Amino acid sequence: MDDNKRTPDDSYKDLLDIYAREEDEQKRPELKNMVERNRKSGKKPFKLEIKDLDSEFTDAPQKRPPVRRDMPVHHSTDAPERHNAHNAHKRPPEKHKIHKRPPEKSGTAPRGISYDDEFGPIITRGGRNGGNAASFGTASYEQASEQGAVRKRPPIKGIKGNEKEIAVRIAAYFVRNKKTWITIAVCVVCAICLSSYLISCMNDVLAIRRDSENVISVTIPAETNTSDVINILKDNGLIKHKHFCKMFAKIMNYRDDNYMSGIYYITKSMGVEKMLSTFKSPPSTGETVRLSFPEGYTADQIVEKLEKYEVCSADAIYKAMREVDFSSEYTFIKNEPNKEQRYRSLEGYLYPDTYDFYKGENASSVIRTFLNNFQKKWTDDYQKKADALNMSVDDIIKLASIIEKEAADATQMPLVSSVLHNRLNKPGLYPSLQCDSTADYINDYIAKNVTNATELAAYTSRYSTYKCEGLPVGAICNPGNDSINAALNPAKTDYYFFAHDTNKKIYLAKNDSERQANNIAILQANQKAAKSASQ
Repeated sequence: MDDNKRTPDDSYKDLLDIYAREEDEQKRPELKNMVERNRKSGKKPFKLEIKDLDSEFTDAPQKRPPVRRDMPVHHSTDAPERHNAHNAHKRPPEKHKIHKRPPEKSGTAPRGISYDDEFGPIITRGGRNGGNAASFGTASYEQASEQGAVRKRPPIKGIKGNEKEIAVRIAAYFVRNKKTWITIAVCVVCAICLSSYLISCMNDVLAIRRDSENVISVTIPAETNTSDVINILKDNGLIKHKHFCKMFAKIMNYRDDNYMSGIYYITKSMGVEKMLSTFKSPPSTGETVRLSFPEGYTADQIVEKLEKYEVCSADAIYKAMREVDFSSEYTFIKNEPNKEQRYRSLEGYLYPDTYDFYKGENASSVIRTFLNNFQKKWTDDYQKKADALNMSVDDIIKLASIIEKEAADATQMPLVSSVLHNRLNKPGLYPSLQCDSTADYINDYIAKNVTNATELAAYTSRYSTYKCEGLPVGAICNPGNDSINAALNPAKTDYYFFAHDTNKKIYLAKNDSERQANNIAILQANQKAAKSASQ
């Protein structure tokens, strides 16, 4: 039957029929009241539906407007607005996305909320008594949220006691934005992979994280270019990323016409940059020689011994000392001051020890052998003690080189160190150290190689501790572990002078009068020793 042709009697009969079929004793009184009100009111025809029992009351021709999903639901007790029944059912049906009705739970729907097969969750206005099907019971805010009618939740006040709700909301936030988080995760992973690759590539070039000293023989054929050399390094397991190394060599404009053929002995710790430089010098013969260098050896003495045993020529080593920037590889000489004013720039850092070299070895490789050993010997504990003394690595090495030459043995080194530290700490009273060993260095080594008088005078003013204030411009030898320890750990004394007799006995003095007395005692001891020697 057409809804517009229904009469109040028809609606009344429908209510009676529903009342007769209703088995719920709690709902029957309400239905009975509705039947009585309908009979007495004589209201316009309407369509009857009951929630859970087809019991939702709405006007037959009226279409409920769709509710925005993000709009909070407001309970309304106002009377429903009437629409023109004839115009409502004649409107062309609008195409909307069909919302699947969520599973209904036992009980009644939240007050003011209804579900439409076409529009999904909608707001239904109250009837004459401010109610509809929800008049049988009022649902909570959470129940409305579960049915999809409410999207916004009230703010959480405080963390304590709301941990579960906070966790649920955080999880929901990540679920809603999972595409964004997946994109971010992919970008982070890609960035990590790219960074790891670039670090590995730079490690090939500069050997930043390589300390392997395993020697590998590499054969470089005649008329080899840079690309071929890098391929050979890759084949020998010395590098990982040959294409990156080739690109680096191209950017650095490495020439292809000066690689020398032969067998080279290199290590992974050199890096591509040093390897390519090594292949431009004559190769070694493969024969090894073991050499020992005692504490206190000067750079000239070390070079002389290396040349004597055919490790490399003196000219090649001195040239490498002048032209190769070792400070870019070793931090302990990175901030070395006044390099150009020194007689030998690496004096003090060619650590005295026993080494194995190849005959005909590359000069740069030989120097790196000494510097690598110094780097291992200079520990973090040494650095902390130097910092506590407010002295740099270079200051400690210069002081240790003087101690090495002035002390007769290791037992005297802390005492000599104490005197030198005391004088350095009082520059107003003792502006110069006045150590004979610095004068000996000038006469025995610098003067032999520097023939220009003006240049020699300049070196003298920088190295002689009778003329310069404080420490000399550079070390006067290569100190060993005992003298370095003494420089870092001086004995606690009040002495400002020391001297030795011919038997290497040390005489210490706190002031000038004690020093003069020591000089007399030393003279007598020397005379006595000379007389004993002549007998």
